[in-house]
Amino acid sequence: MKAHLFDLLRQKSALVYIIIVLFCISSLIFVNHNYSFYNQPIAKVIETNLLDTTEVVDMFENEDRLFTQHIVAKVMNGDEKGQLIHLTNEYSLSGAYDHEFKVGHELFVWIEEGDTNLTGAIQDVKRDKYVVFVAWIFIFTLLIVGKKQGLFSIISLLVNAVLLSFALDVYLKTSNISLVFICGIAVILFTAISLLLVNGFHEKTYAAVIATIVGTFTLLFITYLVMWLTSDSGLRYEEMQFLTRPHQMVFMAGVLVGTLGAVMDVAITMSSSIFGLYEKNHNISVKALKQSGMEIGKDIMGTMTNILFFVYISGSIPMLILYFNNASPLGFTLSMNLSLEMARALAGGIGIVLTIPIGLYISIYFVKQKRARI
Repeated sequence: MKAHLFDLLRQKSALVYIIIVLFCISSLIFVNHNYSFYNQPIAKVIETNLLDTTEVVDMFENEDRLFTQHIVAKVMNGDEKGQLIHLTNEYSLSGAYDHEFKVGHELFVWIEEGDTNLTGAIQDVKRDKYVVFVAWIFIFTLLIVGKKQGLFSIISLLVNAVLLSFALDVYLKTSNISLVFICGIAVILFTAISLLLVNGFHEKTYAAVIATIVGTFTLLFITYLVMWLTSDSGLRYEEMQFLTRPHQMVFMAGVLVGTLGAVMDVAITMSSSIFGLYEKNHNISVKALKQSGMEIGKDIMGTMTNILFFVYISGSIPMLILYFNNASPLGFTLSMNLSLEMARALAGGIGIVLTIPIGLYISIYFVKQKRARI
């Protein structure tokens, strides 16, 4: 009976993987031939020629080089499908706001009407096939390494993305509800869905869910308390200046959602470690569990806080280079670009550190309850 059930499960797993591979092949074929689904004209580059090179100096006295290329492309959709269009593209050496196009690139174009020889302007690059290709690499990596858990991770990621989109949509349509409140509900759902799908329905997962929620909302409370006591001193909200919503509320919601992944990772690590020790030795004392759990927590504390620091700071590197390249003072540059990122990293670090003892004692509580039932 068990052998038959095992064979049935293996057949179902094989069928799921076959369906995923078929979806992969189908989607890659589709995005390479989906021109007719776009209303905007798409042109595929078939020839490029460099016309001119110019040395320029901008208003900050930075030297750059501008290149002008003539592009011949074939229109792939619309009434002009199959015709050739002549385009001119100007790009810089830095490539910050422009691109050098090569044969095979697909472009969204504007076609000038009334000309015998089609001319127009480049508006954007068609990137869907690259996005889909990278997405499938990510999916197959998860499946190869994580197998069943990897599949559930993908499902939870998709569900969480839909939930986050829905939460933001609700906030935009009902501005009388706090974004922090909406994201707080979303965080509870994110945590439950992610951990229960990947790790299953048992005490280890329940302990991790509770520890994640308690740790996340504790760090939110501490962050809010510190900001209230300091009156947001030192925080620069210039990057949010175009928002029509309260800056502090948006920042707090970002802290809440942004640190969830790290806190969840710490919580499940602590829970898995404690339950793993218990499964190996059912007679292990609570004191030994606490000592082992704290040692594990100390080992992961440094690496997890560093992960948050590098994740948040890495996004500011281009702006830091831009400011330093234009001789901005060190203090002003760091204050303008890193105040919010450092605040997010510090808040996340607090959440990680707090989740270690929270996860430890909640896991031990579940272990005691499990031991009492035996």
